[in-house]
Amino acid sequence: MAAMLNYWMLAGRSLLLFGMLPIFSGSLMGLQGWLWNRDAAAFAENLREVDGHVLRILPVGGELLVDVEYLTDSGMRFEKQLRIDTNQESGLRSVRKVSLIYDVRYPQTAELGHVVSAHNEKLMYMAMTAGGIFTLLWGLTYFGIRTREALRTLSLFRSGALARTEVRDVALAPGTQTGRFAYAFRGPDGRWYDGRSPEMGAALLSSWPVGKQILVAFNPANPRQTEVDIFGVVDDKRRDAILTA
Repeated sequence: MAAMLNYWMLAGRSLLLFGMLPIFSGSLMGLQGWLWNRDAAAFAENLREVDGHVLRILPVGGELLVDVEYLTDSGMRFEKQLRIDTNQESGLRSVRKVSLIYDVRYPQTAELGHVVSAHNEKLMYMAMTAGGIFTLLWGLTYFGIRTREALRTLSLFRSGALARTEVRDVALAPGTQTGRFAYAFRGPDGRWYDGRSPEMGAALLSSWPVGKQILVAFNPANPRQTEVDIFGVVDDKRRDAILTA
């Protein structure tokens, strides 16, 4: 497990940005969207549309306070004070009514709007939930890919063949503080095979200067499949037997 954590850590920023962050943000967005959608669905199911009759219009600091009266389906009468932009004043004074929606469970609470707008809000929260689920699945998939890569690497150290070689070249990627070192080893068929270390930060890379001896695990059936042991995964007994041979 410690070795797997080390190989996970090599992913560094990419694992955080494309794995952990999408998992966290997707879970949060999906849960919040589901909760809002649940409330919006209940509201849409129980809402009613009604015309509210304007009783009073009171200009206050660039807005209008409008007192309206409306009747529910059951004949109950309620009054509600609403804030409306001043550019709607002339229309209100001529028409003397506004379109309201209210929840039959709480008929005393009403707001400006239409049934269509309420259903559109529900669709928006459904889209938010779907977006959260997609983001979560993206993060889980990326995390799974990195986990599979780490497991494949560890499996190669356990079941593959080992070869001793040395660091041949060290290079940082242009414009970054990460890089790799290169190596080559002779396979069982007598041919030389090139390999590169996993990408790592400059601080860790400095521990692998040119000429340093390293231990490489490779698949005997496919020597191009190779991994260098940078975290001491190979047990000391096997390591000593190869390095001192």
